[in-house]
Amino acid sequence: MASYSSFFAFLFLSFFFLSVSNAQPSSSSRPGGLFFSVYRDQFTLQYVTTPLGKVPRNVVIDIGRKSSWIYSSAGCASPTISAVITAQSNDLKNGEWVSGPNVTATGISLGCEKNSSALRGLAKGVRGIVGLGRSSSSLTSQFSAAFRFPQKFAVELSSDTGGSLYFGDGPYTNQNFRQQLVYTPLLTNSFFPSDYFVDVRSIEIDGSVVAINKGLLSINKSNGVGGTKFSTLVPYTRMETSIFKAFTSTYIKAAKARGISTTAPIAPFSTCFNASTIESRPDGLVVPSISLRMPNNVNWVTNGPGTTLKFVKDNVYCLAFVDGGAKPATSIVIGGHQMQFSIIEFDNARSRLGFSPPIQV
Repeated sequence: MASYSSFFAFLFLSFFFLSVSNAQPSSSSRPGGLFFSVYRDQFTLQYVTTPLGKVPRNVVIDIGRKSSWIYSSAGCASPTISAVITAQSNDLKNGEWVSGPNVTATGISLGCEKNSSALRGLAKGVRGIVGLGRSSSSLTSQFSAAFRFPQKFAVELSSDTGGSLYFGDGPYTNQNFRQQLVYTPLLTNSFFPSDYFVDVRSIEIDGSVVAINKGLLSINKSNGVGGTKFSTLVPYTRMETSIFKAFTSTYIKAAKARGISTTAPIAPFSTCFNASTIESRPDGLVVPSISLRMPNNVNWVTNGPGTTLKFVKDNVYCLAFVDGGAKPATSIVIGGHQMQFSIIEFDNARSRLGFSPPIQV
């Protein structure tokens, strides 16, 4: 992964506690897009933006949340505040990604939270949540209105460097060194309208189809239960219990066929492997390949330890998926670990999700 430390100095975020009118956010600039550096908190495993400036505010990224909020220890004069946000722009130059000048948007509407209990469960030092969901009040929509670029954003996440968050058009930093993005339609769940759902039809591991109740992969129109969505607040992909059991059983079988032996589980994981039995090659470890199959022959494939497995301790890798319970609201929630080392584009304007194959690490 490329280093993003050189970009931190470009990010400035300030807040003005004012009443918010019905005016749309605006800017005199029209960049192709915006760039934000993020880091991953090692305790909560949440992804956090790192604003620098006169009034720094660290905020957790929640891609499915419809709006954003900031905690104020001084109290809130209004349920909402009007923010002025200055960030680094990014643009195309000779067909390549280049960092541009700082640009500023005014009138960005954020919620104001005066109760410190709202911060419970968030990473240390965080003072709010930035919502990027499918909503007119999300930061994605407000940036689109202010800068007049397409209503979309992309993430490129990492457990080490944290990664990057982009708004508007690409290309993205490492996009020229990857395969082109593959796209699949976003689904709408009327009960969870701000979340990003995709149509996963089946799961395969090393070519073997996981035997699951296909009905769980569909969204129930009467209550919104089921389906597959993305979440940056979930560290490891969660699966409904019956799906999880079939998935882990199939994975263990595929691992054994490769000569990989299991070892005692280590919480929160139920399936772990002896690292000394995993073949290592110059391009990475050789482990079973996981494929989420979607319409039009689009497949999300992961087969490296950076997305499939988690190094837990000396000589132990664990399958980085967890049991989501017998009756979850969503059958499969794709978490941050599985989103790593890919460029993932959430394109609201075209109602589609784009992704690149993950880099093997």
